[in-house]
Amino acid sequence: MLRAGVAAAGLCGAVLVGPVCAQDTGRAAPSVLTINQERLFRTTLFGQRLQSELNTARSELIAENARIQEGLEAEEAELTAQRETMEPAAFRDLADAFDEKVTEIRAEQEAKTRSLQRRQERSQQVFSSAIGPVVREVLEERGASVILDSRAILLAVADVDVTDVVRARVDAILGDGGTLAVPADEAEDAPQETEEIPFSTGEPVEEETAPAE
Repeated sequence: MLRAGVAAAGLCGAVLVGPVCAQDTGRAAPSVLTINQERLFRTTLFGQRLQSELNTARSELIAENARIQEGLEAEEAELTAQRETMEPAAFRDLADAFDEKVTEIRAEQEAKTRSLQRRQERSQQVFSSAIGPVVREVLEERGASVILDSRAILLAVADVDVTDVVRARVDAILGDGGTLAVPADEAEDAPQETEEIPFSTGEPVEEETAPAE
Protein backbone atom coordinates (compact mmCIF):
# COMPACT_ATOMS: atom_id res chain seq x y z
CA MET A 1 0.00 0.00 0.00
CA LEU A 2 2.84 2.35 0.89
CA ARG A 3 4.65 1.61 -2.35
CA ALA A 4 1.51 2.27 -4.36
CA GLY A 5 1.11 5.61 -2.63
CA VAL A 6 4.71 6.58 -3.35
CA ALA A 7 4.42 5.47 -6.97
CA ALA A 8 1.25 7.46 -7.43
CA ALA A 9 2.88 10.53 -5.95
CA GLY A 10 5.89 10.09 -8.21
CA LEU A 11 3.72 9.68 -11.28
CA CYS A 12 1.77 12.80 -10.42
CA GLY A 13 5.00 14.75 -9.96
CA ALA A 14 6.38 13.50 -13.28
CA VAL A 15 3.30 14.09 -15.40
CA LEU A 16 1.35 16.89 -13.80
CA VAL A 17 3.17 20.10 -13.01
CA GLY A 18 0.59 22.60 -11.88
CA PRO A 19 -2.23 23.27 -9.46
CA VAL A 20 -3.42 19.64 -9.41
CA CYS A 21 -0.25 18.32 -7.75
CA ALA A 22 1.17 21.52 -6.29
CA GLN A 23 0.35 22.41 -2.75
CA ASP A 24 -1.75 25.48 -2.18
CA THR A 25 0.64 28.39 -1.72
CA GLY A 26 -2.18 30.71 -0.69
CA ARG A 27 -1.46 33.00 -3.66
CA ALA A 28 -4.33 33.60 -6.05
CA ALA A 29 -3.90 34.36 -9.74
CA PRO A 30 -3.40 38.11 -10.23
CA SER A 31 -6.49 40.00 -11.36
CA VAL A 32 -4.35 42.76 -12.87
CA LEU A 33 -1.73 42.16 -15.57
CA THR A 34 0.73 44.61 -17.09
CA ILE A 35 2.06 45.06 -20.58
CA ASN A 36 4.62 47.39 -22.14
CA GLN A 37 2.99 48.71 -25.30
CA GLU A 38 6.08 50.62 -26.42
CA ARG A 39 8.26 47.49 -26.17
CA LEU A 40 5.66 45.45 -28.05
CA PHE A 41 5.66 47.99 -30.89
CA ARG A 42 9.46 47.98 -30.91
CA THR A 43 10.10 44.22 -30.69
CA THR A 44 7.28 42.45 -32.57
CA LEU A 45 7.69 41.73 -36.28
CA PHE A 46 4.57 43.77 -37.05
CA GLY A 47 5.70 46.75 -35.00
CA GLN A 48 9.19 46.58 -36.52
CA ARG A 49 7.71 46.63 -40.01
CA LEU A 50 5.61 49.69 -39.24
CA GLN A 51 8.58 51.40 -37.60
CA SER A 52 10.78 50.59 -40.59
CA GLU A 53 8.25 52.20 -42.94
CA LEU A 54 8.14 55.28 -40.71
CA ASN A 55 11.94 55.48 -40.62
CA THR A 56 12.11 55.25 -44.41
CA ALA A 57 9.56 58.03 -44.83
CA ARG A 58 11.39 60.15 -42.25
CA SER A 59 14.74 59.65 -44.01
CA GLU A 60 13.22 60.58 -47.35
CA LEU A 61 11.78 63.78 -45.88
CA ILE A 62 15.12 64.70 -44.29
CA ALA A 63 16.90 64.15 -47.60
CA GLU A 64 14.27 66.22 -49.43
CA ASN A 65 14.65 69.06 -46.93
CA ALA A 66 18.42 68.98 -47.40
CA ARG A 67 18.10 69.20 -51.18
CA ILE A 68 15.65 72.09 -50.93
CA GLN A 69 17.88 73.89 -48.44
CA GLU A 70 20.88 73.51 -50.73
CA GLY A 71 18.92 74.83 -53.70
CA LEU A 72 17.63 77.85 -51.79
CA GLU A 73 21.08 78.72 -50.50
CA ALA A 74 22.46 78.61 -54.04
CA GLU A 75 19.58 80.78 -55.28
CA GLU A 76 20.13 83.27 -52.47
CA ALA A 77 23.84 83.49 -53.25
CA GLU A 78 23.10 84.14 -56.90
CA LEU A 79 20.57 86.81 -56.01
CA THR A 80 23.07 88.50 -53.69
CA ALA A 81 25.69 88.51 -56.45
CA GLN A 82 23.25 90.32 -58.79
CA ARG A 83 22.55 93.06 -56.30
CA GLU A 84 25.48 95.25 -57.35
CA THR A 85 24.32 95.32 -60.98
CA MET A 86 20.62 95.92 -60.40
CA GLU A 87 18.45 98.86 -59.60
CA PRO A 88 17.38 98.86 -55.94
CA ALA A 89 13.68 98.62 -56.82
CA ALA A 90 14.24 95.72 -59.21
CA PHE A 91 16.39 93.90 -56.66
CA ARG A 92 13.77 94.47 -53.96
CA ASP A 93 11.12 92.86 -56.18
CA LEU A 94 13.33 89.81 -56.69
CA ALA A 95 14.17 89.63 -53.00
CA ASP A 96 10.50 89.84 -51.99
CA ALA A 97 9.62 87.11 -54.48
CA PHE A 98 12.41 84.93 -53.09
CA ASP A 99 11.26 85.50 -49.50
CA GLU A 100 7.71 84.56 -50.47
CA LYS A 101 8.99 81.41 -52.17
CA VAL A 102 10.97 80.43 -49.06
CA THR A 103 7.90 80.99 -46.86
CA GLU A 104 5.72 78.79 -49.07
CA ILE A 105 8.30 76.02 -49.21
CA ARG A 106 8.78 76.11 -45.44
CA ALA A 107 5.02 75.82 -44.92
CA GLU A 108 4.86 72.85 -47.32
CA GLN A 109 7.71 71.01 -45.60
CA GLU A 110 6.32 71.67 -42.13
CA ALA A 111 2.99 70.26 -43.31
CA LYS A 112 4.82 67.10 -44.45
CA THR A 113 6.46 66.82 -41.03
CA ARG A 114 3.08 67.05 -39.30
CA SER A 115 1.67 64.48 -41.73
CA LEU A 116 4.50 62.10 -40.81
CA GLN A 117 3.75 62.61 -37.11
CA ARG A 118 0.09 61.77 -37.72
CA ARG A 119 1.17 58.70 -39.66
CA GLN A 120 3.14 57.51 -36.65
CA GLU A 121 0.07 57.95 -34.46
CA ARG A 122 -2.08 56.02 -36.95
CA SER A 123 0.55 53.26 -37.12
CA GLN A 124 0.37 52.79 -33.36
CA GLN A 125 -3.43 52.78 -33.49
CA VAL A 126 -3.45 50.12 -36.24
CA PHE A 127 -0.96 48.07 -34.22
CA SER A 128 -2.99 48.29 -31.00
CA SER A 129 -6.17 47.35 -32.84
CA ALA A 130 -4.54 44.35 -34.53
CA ILE A 131 -3.04 42.88 -31.34
CA GLY A 132 -6.22 43.47 -29.33
CA PRO A 133 -7.60 39.93 -29.72
CA VAL A 134 -4.25 38.44 -28.66
CA VAL A 135 -4.12 40.61 -25.54
CA ARG A 136 -7.70 39.68 -24.67
CA GLU A 137 -6.90 36.00 -25.10
CA VAL A 138 -3.99 36.23 -22.64
CA LEU A 139 -6.16 38.23 -20.25
CA GLU A 140 -8.85 35.55 -20.21
CA GLU A 141 -6.37 32.67 -19.94
CA ARG A 142 -4.77 34.22 -16.88
CA GLY A 143 -8.15 34.84 -15.28
CA ALA A 144 -7.38 38.55 -14.97
CA SER A 145 -9.82 41.39 -15.44
CA VAL A 146 -7.53 44.32 -16.25
CA ILE A 147 -4.35 44.96 -18.23
CA LEU A 148 -2.39 48.14 -17.50
CA ASP A 149 0.57 49.70 -19.26
CA SER A 150 3.61 48.73 -17.19
CA ARG A 151 5.21 52.12 -17.82
CA ALA A 152 2.57 53.65 -15.54
CA ILE A 153 3.23 51.13 -12.74
CA LEU A 154 5.67 52.06 -10.00
CA LEU A 155 6.21 48.54 -8.65
CA ALA A 156 4.83 45.09 -9.45
CA VAL A 157 5.84 41.45 -9.15
CA ALA A 158 7.44 39.97 -12.25
CA ASP A 159 4.78 37.38 -13.06
CA VAL A 160 2.06 39.97 -13.75
CA ASP A 161 3.89 41.30 -16.82
CA VAL A 162 2.79 39.44 -19.96
CA THR A 163 4.64 41.51 -22.56
CA ASP A 164 6.85 38.62 -23.71
CA VAL A 165 3.88 36.24 -23.86
CA VAL A 166 1.91 38.64 -26.04
CA ARG A 167 4.94 39.40 -28.22
CA ALA A 168 5.51 35.72 -29.00
CA ARG A 169 1.85 35.17 -29.88
CA VAL A 170 1.62 38.31 -32.01
CA ASP A 171 4.67 37.19 -33.99
CA ALA A 172 3.20 33.70 -34.42
CA ILE A 173 -0.28 34.91 -35.44
CA LEU A 174 0.31 38.19 -37.29
CA GLY A 175 3.93 37.95 -38.41
CA ASP A 176 4.86 41.33 -39.90
CA GLY A 177 1.21 42.28 -40.37
CA GLY A 178 0.90 41.10 -43.94
CA THR A 179 -1.64 43.25 -45.75
CA LEU A 180 -2.51 45.37 -42.71
CA ALA A 181 -1.78 48.92 -43.78
CA VAL A 182 -1.87 52.36 -42.21
CA PRO A 183 -4.79 54.49 -43.50
CA ALA A 184 -3.97 57.42 -45.73
CA ASP A 185 -3.55 60.82 -44.14
CA GLU A 186 -6.50 63.19 -43.95
CA ALA A 187 -6.46 66.93 -44.54
CA GLU A 188 -5.40 68.87 -41.46
CA ASP A 189 -8.48 71.05 -41.52
CA ALA A 190 -10.86 68.11 -41.93
CA PRO A 191 -12.83 67.35 -38.76
CA GLN A 192 -11.63 64.13 -37.16
CA GLU A 193 -13.68 62.29 -34.58
CA THR A 194 -11.53 59.63 -32.96
CA GLU A 195 -12.16 57.60 -29.86
CA GLU A 196 -9.07 55.99 -28.40
CA ILE A 197 -9.93 52.48 -27.21
CA PRO A 198 -6.88 50.53 -25.97
CA PHE A 199 -6.56 47.11 -27.57
CA SER A 200 -9.77 47.47 -29.60
CA THR A 201 -10.63 44.56 -31.82
CA GLY A 202 -10.84 46.73 -34.92
CA GLU A 203 -14.27 45.45 -35.79
CA PRO A 204 -16.23 47.78 -38.11
CA VAL A 205 -18.81 50.00 -36.48
CA GLU A 206 -22.26 50.03 -38.06
CA GLU A 207 -23.17 53.43 -39.43
CA GLU A 208 -26.40 54.97 -38.29
CA THR A 209 -28.84 55.63 -41.09
CA ALA A 210 -31.06 58.65 -41.05
CA PRO A 211 -34.78 57.89 -40.77
CA ALA A 212 -36.69 58.23 -44.03
CA GLU A 213 -38.78 61.36 -44.25
